[in-house]
Amino acid sequence: MPGPDPGRAGPLGAFVSSYIERVVNRQDLTALDEMVSPGYTGRGPEWATTIDELRQFYIDQIRDRPDWHIDIQETVEVGDSVVVRALAGGTVLVDGVAQRKSLEWLAHYRVVAQRITEINLLAVRGRESVFSEDPASGERGLD
Repeated sequence: MPGPDPGRAGPLGAFVSSYIERVVNRQDLTALDEMVSPGYTGRGPEWATTIDELRQFYIDQIRDRPDWHIDIQETVEVGDSVVVRALAGGTVLVDGVAQRKSLEWLAHYRVVAQRITEINLLAVRGRESVFSEDPASGERGLD
């Protein structure tokens, strides 16, 4: 008997994927109101623990990571839980200096009644490179 297709998400994986697509890739913050529970809790290093912190995180991300994008690599569902492995990257502004950053992360989402009630950031690994742009010539280069 063939096993599950790892590239095909179940209904909760599709729901979480849709949330990430909207809130991060399209910068559509209405997804927070429509898809996240008002009683949301979060855990993980430097991760938002309340819905208000989560909203502020995405507002800051839009400002400081203008072209940030997440590509979901895999989702695994068990009951009301979805674990997501994804690649993320884009430009990050740190003290006015643009850096290209890419990372891989793993997070656990709990979904109840079509609302994300919990996100636990489980693991992150990544790299950064600083690049500069010469305003006169428009040339870019890695530092």
